[in-house]
Amino acid sequence: VPQRSCKKPAPVGTPYLSPPIILHVMLCHHRGSQDFYEDIFEELAPFGEIENLNVCDNLADHMVGNVYVKFREEEGAARALQALQGRYYAGRPVNAEFSPVTDFRESTCRQYEENTCNRGGYCNFMHIKPISR
Repeated sequence: VPQRSCKKPAPVGTPYLSPPIILHVMLCHHRGSQDFYEDIFEELAPFGEIENLNVCDNLADHMVGNVYVKFREEEGAARALQALQGRYYAGRPVNAEFSPVTDFRESTCRQYEENTCNRGGYCNFMHIKPISR
């Protein structure tokens, strides 16, 4: 799938993978709660169909509290990005930006999924927090 910029949208009705949005500085102690997932999903769902919602369980400064959201269409991602500017969650700023991560499978720690990652929370690959459904 070729990379596309939000500045050049595809023709109306053409689905393609959007650039993920990365949300920084979420409250770490809320990351595991079902309420947190529901809050994030309910806030972002009006902007477009969400294909992936991943919350990192990492502890390293550059990944702690990160939420990765991939919309079905790029326009939804662009609307969400614009709407999240200047917003807060539980009194802390939400810093939203398009992410350089384009393939969650390649960015996820497979060893973490198998409970064998020896780097723990300081691994540089995403440790995805499971979401109960």
